Amino acid sequence: MDEQAKSDAKTQKSSAHFEEPHEVVADSSLSIAQKTEALDTLEQDARQLAEASSEGMGSSEGNKLHDVLIAKDALAWLPVANAYEAVLQDLRSRQKRDATIDTQVLLNQAIAALDGLVSSFAQPPAASSNAIRNSLSAAR
Repeated sequence: MDEQAKSDAKTQKSSAHFEEPHEVVADSSLSIAQKTEALDTLEQDARQLAEASSEGMGSSEGNKLHDVLIAKDALAWLPVANAYEAVLQDLRSRQKRDATIDTQVLLNQAIAALDGLVSSFAQPPAASSNAIRNSLSAAR
């Protein structure tokens, strides 16, 4: 089976190829569009399972709708995370090139703020606000 056929199978019969929705997001052989299609398929399957369960026809397997929706959110944030990383790399390179004190202070604050923001995305809401506050305090 060639790579295109494997990718097509993963998107059309996602539940046969992935045990958990987050595995779709982590699969490097699929494009963003293919991952979206695979997660849409998993979402449709999960919604049908939920409906069958509510009518007393469900299986003993738990409904993964919540996990699918979380994976879809994670997939949507991938380009944003890459953009933040690109900005951080640019700021750090400017920090090495620019020797003026005023610019260094501003760059340090910007880097600390973005680092805190990026860190907060990976944490629960209560921990997120603390991470941002700590990063901003360290920059001052």
